[in-house]
Amino acid sequence: MIDWNIELTNRLVELRHDPEEFSEREIASILTDEFGFVVSRDAVHNKLTRLQIVRLSDSVIPPPMPYYDKYSGIISSSGRGRPKTYSLSQDTFSIKLDKEKLKILYLGDLHIPFQIDEQIDIACQRNLNADVVVTSEVCDCYSISRFTKEINVPLHHEIDLIVRYFEFLNNTFPDKLIFVVGGNHADRVGKAFTHNMPSSLLFLANENLLELLAKPFENIIVIDNFYMQINDAVFAHVETFSRVDLKAAVNVYNFFNSWRNTLNLNEFKLVVQGHTHMLGTSYHDDNLKVMEGGCLCGIPDYAVGKFYSRPQTNGYVVVQQRKGITDFNLTREYILEGQKYIPRFNPIKII
Repeated sequence: MIDWNIELTNRLVELRHDPEEFSEREIASILTDEFGFVVSRDAVHNKLTRLQIVRLSDSVIPPPMPYYDKYSGIISSSGRGRPKTYSLSQDTFSIKLDKEKLKILYLGDLHIPFQIDEQIDIACQRNLNADVVVTSEVCDCYSISRFTKEINVPLHHEIDLIVRYFEFLNNTFPDKLIFVVGGNHADRVGKAFTHNMPSSLLFLANENLLELLAKPFENIIVIDNFYMQINDAVFAHVETFSRVDLKAAVNVYNFFNSWRNTLNLNEFKLVVQGHTHMLGTSYHDDNLKVMEGGCLCGIPDYAVGKFYSRPQTNGYVVVQQRKGITDFNLTREYILEGQKYIPRFNPIKII
């Protein structure tokens, strides 16, 4: 019985891969001469059949962008991608959807890569029969923000997670309409380009990141705008805050009410505002409901103690309409459990 110790085994491997391509019988003879005891051809054969050689070439190298890579041919092509199931004219973002009962699921402020997958799953699983999904502030573009970075999140990783999210929505709501409303964070891409390019190349910054990443998915329509209207409901992502509860949503309503004709909006009775990471409802003028749509993300370090006067509220909104008119009794917000903030490196100092 041969004791195949490390030295003997390593020499066996060397001979097995020698350029001379020794036979098993020749390997047995060489080992016998070198180690001073008889090593049979059968012993070499049996050991080689059981031998597990660690090879770098056998290890799997995961692609850096597995979701993006699946659709890179479409995304990076010069065309428009797959034909969309619904198209918008360039001069209006007001949509009429004629249906006896219309259910709209609003998923606001994901801030990928800070999204909470479990909360997105809950919101979608509870509303699989939704006719329309509206989602806003999908990306954060954290790596190219002006804030001090506490963690390393490469932009290519965030882009891959956005494609992952779009693929999830496409597969979860395959025959529904999914609208992506623009947010201020996606604008960071264009700003990064403009800050680092000569004016003669500024045309390269005109591409919409989310629109490019949505090219492979027929039912995902990116609204290159900060608002859209579905029947009598307006979904907006206006860059505004207020220390007063729901004041931001009321301010957004007042803005749209003043600019309604200029913005080609139809009459509306519901405004759902994102951006604030607050969740709540207020009635206004007895025939109007204003809502702040909450968020479905964790707490990024740059948010604490800098912009928010109150902790964020995680959750989502479901809008129910009958013959194009929002039913206030069935339209409501749903609160989900938020995450506790844990400073990554430098705890906030309270003075």
